[in-house]
Amino acid sequence: MSVGARELTVLGEFKPFGLIAEALDGKPPSDTTCVDDYRYFLFSPELTKQRDDLHFPSPSSDRSDHELFTRGNRIIWSIGSRVYKRFTSPSTVIKACWCRMGDTSDTVLCILQSDSLSIYNTSGEVTSVPLPRSITSIWPLPCGLLLQQAPEGSSPVHIQFSSLSPFLSARDTIRSKRDVSPQQNYTAVHGLDTTKRDGSSMSSHLILKDPLEEPQPAYIEERGKLNYIKEFDERTIWTGDCVPLMASYNKAKLQHSLWVVEIINSNIEMGNSRFPDVPLGVQTKQFSFRRIWQGKGSQTAASKVFLATDHDASPIICFLLQEQKKLLSLRLQTVEINTEVIYDIKPDMSWSIPAVAATPVVVTRPGVKVGGLPFVDIVVLTSENTLLLYCGKQCLCTFKLSHLGKDQVLHDTRIVGLADAVEERINVIVNSGRIYRCTWRRNPSSSLANDCITAMAEGLNSTLYNHFLVLLWRNDDQTYLSGTDLTADSEWESFQSVITRICKESSHTSEKLSDSVSCSSWEFLINSRYHKQYSKSYPISGFSETSIDQQGLYSPGSSRDTSDNAGNSLYAELVAETLDTLHTVYESLKLDNLRKRDMGLLVVLLCDIAAFLREDCYLDHYIRDFPCLSKGHEVSLISSSKRIPPSLFRWLESCLKHGCSSTSISYLPSLIFKDGSSVVNWGRKIVSFYSLLCGAELLGKRLSSGISCAVASGSFNTPEELTVLSMVGERVGLQQLDLLPAGVSLPLRDALDKCRDSPPMDWPAAAYVLLGREDLAFSRLAYSKKSVELEPHMSVNMTCMSTPYMLNLHPVTIPSSISDTIQSEDNKLEDVDSVEGSVADGMEHIFNSGIQLRYGRDLRLNEVRRLLCSARPVVIQTPVNPTASDQDLQQAQLWQLAQRTTALPFGRGAFTLATTCTLLTEALTVPKLVLAGRLPAQQNATGTRSCYPSGVHRVNLDPNVRNVQELKSWPEFHNAVAAGLRLAPPQGKMSRTWILYNKPEEPSVVHAGLLLALGLHGHLRVLTITDIYQYYSQEHESTTVGLMLGLAASYRGTMQPAISKSLYVHIPSRHPSSFPELELPTLLQSAALLSVGLLYEGSAHPQTMQILLGEIGRRSGGDNVLEREGYAVAAGFSLGLVALGRGEDAPGFVDSLVDRLFQYIGGKEPQNETFPLFVPSIDEHNRSAGQIMDGTAVNVDVTAPGATIALALMFLKTESELVYSRLSVPQTHFDLHYVRPDFIMLRVIARNLIMWSRVHASEEWIQSQIPEVIQNGVKGLGDTMRDTDEINADAFVQAYVHIVVGACISLGLRYAGSRDGSLQELLYKYALYFLNEIKPVSVSSGHAFPKGLSRYIDRGSLETCLYLIVLSLCVVMAGSGHLQTFKLLKYLRGRNSADGHLSFGNQMAVSLAIGFLFIGGGMQTFSTSKSSIAALLITLYPRLPTGPNDNRCHLQAFRHLYVLATEARWVQTVDVDSGLPVYCPLEVTVRETEHYAETSFYEVTPCILPERAVLKAVRVCGPRYWSQVINHTPEEKPWSSGDKSDALSSGILYVKRKVGACSYVDDPAGCQSLLSRAMHKVFGLTRLRAAAASRDCRDGDMVDQLISTFSSNPSLISFAQLCCDPNWNSRSDIDFQEFCLQVLFECVSKDRPALLQVYLSLYTTIGSMVDRVTRSSSNLQDTLFISSLKIALAYNNGLLSKRSTSSKEGIVQATFLGSVQKRVEEILSSSLEFQKDFSTYMKSGRWPPEDYATRATTLLSWYVQWYNVPSPFEVKRALDKIKAISTSSSVPLLHLVFPTTDVTGLNEINRVGFCSRG
Repeated sequence: MSVGARELTVLGEFKPFGLIAEALDGKPPSDTTCVDDYRYFLFSPELTKQRDDLHFPSPSSDRSDHELFTRGNRIIWSIGSRVYKRFTSPSTVIKACWCRMGDTSDTVLCILQSDSLSIYNTSGEVTSVPLPRSITSIWPLPCGLLLQQAPEGSSPVHIQFSSLSPFLSARDTIRSKRDVSPQQNYTAVHGLDTTKRDGSSMSSHLILKDPLEEPQPAYIEERGKLNYIKEFDERTIWTGDCVPLMASYNKAKLQHSLWVVEIINSNIEMGNSRFPDVPLGVQTKQFSFRRIWQGKGSQTAASKVFLATDHDASPIICFLLQEQKKLLSLRLQTVEINTEVIYDIKPDMSWSIPAVAATPVVVTRPGVKVGGLPFVDIVVLTSENTLLLYCGKQCLCTFKLSHLGKDQVLHDTRIVGLADAVEERINVIVNSGRIYRCTWRRNPSSSLANDCITAMAEGLNSTLYNHFLVLLWRNDDQTYLSGTDLTADSEWESFQSVITRICKESSHTSEKLSDSVSCSSWEFLINSRYHKQYSKSYPISGFSETSIDQQGLYSPGSSRDTSDNAGNSLYAELVAETLDTLHTVYESLKLDNLRKRDMGLLVVLLCDIAAFLREDCYLDHYIRDFPCLSKGHEVSLISSSKRIPPSLFRWLESCLKHGCSSTSISYLPSLIFKDGSSVVNWGRKIVSFYSLLCGAELLGKRLSSGISCAVASGSFNTPEELTVLSMVGERVGLQQLDLLPAGVSLPLRDALDKCRDSPPMDWPAAAYVLLGREDLAFSRLAYSKKSVELEPHMSVNMTCMSTPYMLNLHPVTIPSSISDTIQSEDNKLEDVDSVEGSVADGMEHIFNSGIQLRYGRDLRLNEVRRLLCSARPVVIQTPVNPTASDQDLQQAQLWQLAQRTTALPFGRGAFTLATTCTLLTEALTVPKLVLAGRLPAQQNATGTRSCYPSGVHRVNLDPNVRNVQELKSWPEFHNAVAAGLRLAPPQGKMSRTWILYNKPEEPSVVHAGLLLALGLHGHLRVLTITDIYQYYSQEHESTTVGLMLGLAASYRGTMQPAISKSLYVHIPSRHPSSFPELELPTLLQSAALLSVGLLYEGSAHPQTMQILLGEIGRRSGGDNVLEREGYAVAAGFSLGLVALGRGEDAPGFVDSLVDRLFQYIGGKEPQNETFPLFVPSIDEHNRSAGQIMDGTAVNVDVTAPGATIALALMFLKTESELVYSRLSVPQTHFDLHYVRPDFIMLRVIARNLIMWSRVHASEEWIQSQIPEVIQNGVKGLGDTMRDTDEINADAFVQAYVHIVVGACISLGLRYAGSRDGSLQELLYKYALYFLNEIKPVSVSSGHAFPKGLSRYIDRGSLETCLYLIVLSLCVVMAGSGHLQTFKLLKYLRGRNSADGHLSFGNQMAVSLAIGFLFIGGGMQTFSTSKSSIAALLITLYPRLPTGPNDNRCHLQAFRHLYVLATEARWVQTVDVDSGLPVYCPLEVTVRETEHYAETSFYEVTPCILPERAVLKAVRVCGPRYWSQVINHTPEEKPWSSGDKSDALSSGILYVKRKVGACSYVDDPAGCQSLLSRAMHKVFGLTRLRAAAASRDCRDGDMVDQLISTFSSNPSLISFAQLCCDPNWNSRSDIDFQEFCLQVLFECVSKDRPALLQVYLSLYTTIGSMVDRVTRSSSNLQDTLFISSLKIALAYNNGLLSKRSTSSKEGIVQATFLGSVQKRVEEILSSSLEFQKDFSTYMKSGRWPPEDYATRATTLLSWYVQWYNVPSPFEVKRALDKIKAISTSSSVPLLHLVFPTTDVTGLNEINRVGFCSRG
């Protein structure tokens, strides 16, 4: 057969884009580089696609070639005509290639340089592997990278940069060095130990299988032993990245070799094992080379080696031998044994063709893969400059290059070379030296032609398809793709002509084929379906199919052995197979609503083929689908063919009726069972979904029905859930469901609806989008552990799962607290100074949408902001006509107010904690601390005391009376801490550059406070040791304090050595004697001590504990006597932190340590006191010389607080009875005088912290803390008492007050952040009690507490106790914003000097209390973990300062450590459709504890959840939002916003509002939501008809507005607008409008917007049928809608039969489907001439004649489809058998023969049969 001649399609003249990019960059090659010294290679986009992207449509993907261009040390990666990546390597690039490496088989870019190998992975990290020996070349293998070494002592000869195979199924992205951060750029130094133990030899080939592993030497198998491969002369010329093959050339032996790379088997002896003593099972993976072919006689190496495919789909290895001018092809034999593929080559399976150039291309079978490899053709350039296209060794056609375009014609052009083939594109080099980019084939414009050709490539065996290809590519005017400007229609006509030619070729033998019935058993076996399937699965067998064909075994008669008969038989079989294959395409097109036109074209061709083959059953099948085809085809009942055409619709219906296991697979085309078939992939997916829905089992990747199916990961309990997972696994989303006919999509939509309410929580995000649960999808996407890596892929997957018109499915972003600031007038606080305007107070950002939603229209946040504002002058009272004495009064009043102002930053820091994010490009703004006052009588005027013309008056503190700057030093520090605490911890690290950017030139207290705030948030880890040293070297007291505490908080519990050393430098008592004397303030030493405790928290480090214990009792010296108590307290806190909660778990000297602590507390001296571990060192003795000594006795007044605190923290929650009993509260009169009252309070706190579980929130428990002697002593204090009892009464009252306060503090710590209502009432009652004792107020406690306490205790102590109780109350109610508590705080803050002592400490307590009550704007609260309790105890230490600079008993900076006790248990719900926070009810379940059983309670978001230790589950409840349950494992673990495994960690819970319900903001009472349920009444039929009469469409407009209120679904809103269209004038339009509104109500009320399409499709179908019958005019050209209706009815009947076992109804009303069925049957029974037409059809198979009305043909086709009437041929055979039986009615027998046929149809068949009998 002569081959055809074609013209190449020229895409344009080719020039490497790297040259263009260099010219555009303006970087010409350097002088030392030759202009032509560049290299490049082109590769397919598939090469760089990620493995996870292989099944996803890439948004940026195109079909442009990728190019890697190299010149010198510069590399440019371009895609088409744009640069994608570029980078510069350290040295000259020798070679670059893509290779698959690592356990994940990720493709990386390997760049060989002279001394190193650079490997770039997908994340941008670069690994540099040094090369101690010369590597000449690198090659990719499936197992890793092959490195070929140069022989020892020889100069390396590098292989030139060569093009890789364009068919690499790998992926990678490349990163330039500018994209790689310094932290990512690391070097892995590998020692290439390739010698034997004696070092005498080395391996010539190495394999690097992972960038971080050592290259492994390769072995060679020789005589059953493995030795190092030392074939230095074997120069590698090709490797396969998809197959483990290597081709090499030995110049000395003049031979080529082909090697297979294998993993070393354990039963092969390793002759040169590098691991003689290591078991083989634990050694690293080793590789060996086995030679499978060698060919001698070549003077030079093959110029090109590539992998291709033979004509029978077998892989071949091609060697282009230019000196012999031939292409040698070796057939590769593969055998799969236990999932391992064995490769081999047989000598008699090679062939060669003449060629001077050759290259692989993908032309004839694009998209087809054989054994995982693409089907590759060969392009050959012969010595006559002829270009030939080969499919294996079958030459298809020649190509010529004559036209470059419309106007350019080439003369005397000869093709001299081929290069750079990528898929079907290739570079052609002509004799003029120009290079043109050409393509061998274009993708057909006709998708139908493309699908048919692909289906034939997949469905036909290799021999038949090769004959088809020859016909397809033969030279003819009508040849497929013969021209370059074909349209879609002409392409389809060309394909039709090829099929017609095949039919003509076999026409003279078709009758013999059909008439012949005799054949041998062997012929029957060869022609069987089993043999065809076997030949496709195992193409390599003992004989080839070609030899079978040539022997005539496909011929009907055994005597026909001639080649003509064999060829004719081959054509006949090709026609039959073509019918089956194209019929499969036809059946698959039925499931796509958008391919109706293609189906109409294809069915015409199929009718011609079926008529030619006399397959009358097929022909009848097509005419039933398209009745109009009956005009041109005659059907005969004498056909001998018994083949029944497969039908997908018939299978789907039977599957719904009888189950998957009872449905015959003969209804399914055979091609649908084949893996990798792309054309029928859509049909395979739908069949697999129905199989799973109807009970098929999942067996690996296949179903029990034999269909392959991909299932996404996730749990399932029902077939519906498994079906949903399979839809996700097959990437079928809502958009694809819309392609299905309405009836076919109905069961799948029902499965989605059944899973929508409560799907499993471990499904992928795409599954939730498919269900319409975007709330779960975003939660899953945001909190998945791999969200960062998978987010791009998941977002693509979610997009493909949603419909294109669902614009509301895009990810939402929660508005930031800055951009979301509400600017209403109520929230603005204008500054009183009109000159300055609005002044930032550090709280302007607090009013974001989430916090505003928390308090609604309540203005308490505005009041908090006003109370905590320190940036504006305060109001002072003054008489109208002030005098000189009044000015002194103003100064005194201003001084009192200044005390309050300087304390406000404590509360503001807590109030704004972590409520905003900073821009790293802006400096931190710290609000001003204003101590001035203003006169209210001047109408918002402020100024100095002197009068200006404008009358402005301002009162400042007199600097002559008090030092204002000294007053503001520490308050400015706290002000900066508050400003820094408002910065929320970002997701990543805080930038070191930003911290240093905020560092002033001169040290300041402002930056010191910022350092402490950043450290409390954990940000100071980014500072280097150099930065820390520079801060310390400033010798600034505040900066040092802030830095030490900040560093310790950032490195808390890590024991970081460098930080530890820097802290100990500031503890002079630990300096050795040789250390220079340092004069450090005591507060610095105290801060350093506590910092050590934070750094070593929970470690129980023995040496540190020894040091800190000594510091508690260290003798005072120098000028720090007054601050000794604060120093000892800091040491006690530090010791408690180091051994926090360890109790007896601490090292063995804990008993001695406890004894010493009790000695410090004031206990009796133990017997034989020896403390060898705690004896001061010699250095300490030396340093104590000359200092003031306290004497030998312990100063209990100094050491007792610290020791008590240390014991409390050491034994926190340990329930230690021993320590509890030794920390006793005085029980006698004598003990009361022996122990100070404030120490008694500390003991009560310590005892309760130890006995944690015994603390109960009840008044009885508080009373139980008071010893009986004290209770008796305070009784009757209000009565007249004798003077002799005054002393005892003072002791009783003071002890009573401090014990009660200690108990209240204990309750506050025990129930911190719990918001316990009963405890709030209890503490509030005690606060009022103390307040009444100080000064009677109108509110009475109403309880029988002791009265008259103020007579026996000083007012200052009562005030302190009151504020400590209030602080404890706010710790319990932290973050709640409790209104009653807030009112109490407002009262306490507003008290003047006449009402109480306005000391700084009391004001600080009030400020902190307000901050705690609204901590973090209400989004934070306190934890009760051990670490948190310790931090809270440090903050609440019950010794309040006397002034702004008082650090004597407790360093004020320690009061900010409450930050370490906070946790964000806040949760707010966000509507996924609008992206706005909403109210939503939650059901919170807490686990069972020893105090209460498992309990559930309800909260409304935004709210604060219980602690992680007790939280069990959170459920979204209520009728307005879709329910979801988040199960939580109770554990002792703090909340962390960075914990991706916890859906509640970030505080955002996505919810989805049901359609038909309004949000709680818009409809608090639910009235509007109830209105939606009555929408059908509001807009009923009466109002619609009235509106139609009056043409008043205002009601319709209300429908539009109502729908938009209830739903944000764009499809529902658009449909509602369509229903309101005033152009609906006729009565039929009004009826349809009524139906549309009813459907709209159905979809809205049940939240099923997808049903719009289903209802309208079914309704309009019935309408079209009526039009066809009544008017003989309709748009129905086919009868496929009948099959769709039948599937919907089968689904409905299945639901009705299961109604007794399942209460859930179908998504479509059963009454509606029943009415549809009834209406169709009425239409079918309306024809009067029907019986005559049916009888003629059953008897002769003929349809109504052409001159008869086409209405009759249509009705008949509807009837036989609706009632499943078999074809006349089947009926004839059945009646012939039944007629022999004497029976009055054949209906029962017909029902046995045709069980799927309806009784109505059987009666008609029976009538026809009996009539014929009569």
